Amino acid sequence: MTILNVLTTLAMGAALAAGANASAAPVFSNNAAPGDAFTNASGTNQGQAIAASGWYYNNVRAGATVGITTANARSGNGSAQFTSPANGKADIEYLQGGATFGGNNYATASMGSFGSLLGMSYDWFRDTDSTATANLHPSLRVLLDADGDLGTSDRGMLVFERAYNGVASTAGVWNSDTVGASTKLWNTGLGLGFAYDLNKNGYGYDSSLSDWQAFLPNAAIIGFSSGVGSGWNTFGGAVDNISWNIGGQLTSSNFEVRADDSAVPEPMTLALFGAGIVAAGLARRRRKA
Repeated sequence: MTILNVLTTLAMGAALAAGANASAAPVFSNNAAPGDAFTNASGTNQGQAIAASGWYYNNVRAGATVGITTANARSGNGSAQFTSPANGKADIEYLQGGATFGGNNYATASMGSFGSLLGMSYDWFRDTDSTATANLHPSLRVLLDADGDLGTSDRGMLVFERAYNGVASTAGVWNSDTVGASTKLWNTGLGLGFAYDLNKNGYGYDSSLSDWQAFLPNAAIIGFSSGVGSGWNTFGGAVDNISWNIGGQLTSSNFEVRADDSAVPEPMTLALFGAGIVAAGLARRRRKA
């Protein structure tokens, strides 16, 4: 790793951590405390919008459950909780221009070029009674369209897991991870198949974010995702403070449980959040004048 890459990764980690822990915009559950519990017993992926936030409970099947709840609260009164039996599946996803088809949800627009993604981060928790292999934890993913043309069939994702970055997973405590230029990611889809061997060394799990950006120069970001399964044994855990930086614009979402049935605000970028505060201040000054 070059000195530039080290400095870039450290700076990204500081910026993302600051956004996640200090200024994250709340994403509220659909229901008041104890929160949501979206589940689906069938083997067909199903999902549900989280109000009008742009976030969705998605790809839920085989008896798994996902919802923003008061269990394992982080940075407030809630987090996004996953509970899955063996071979269950459940995700929480931000989908640009999300639309429902067949009960599941899909992105319909681009968030920007993949090359402009500077990093992403999140907090995660693994219950101590989970029987899934010890290295498994809720993953963090960037959702992509490989050629940037959303009308073609080459969508997929790049996935972060600690196991491929030389870091052990720890159960029973909250963990924080940051993805930067040198972080190793593996793919599913993107017209490449599963765990594509990008550098042709016989192993599909050791290519970095910057390697993938060079390989997919036209790719578009269409969302972000975190989740559990499939093919795991039983698992319980949670995620919170999911953040990403696209072209220097940091967006961070803190999952919280609604205190009542009042209107649910939508998640916002930090830039828009700041602009709203400034605008409100100017309006008050005009009224006083």
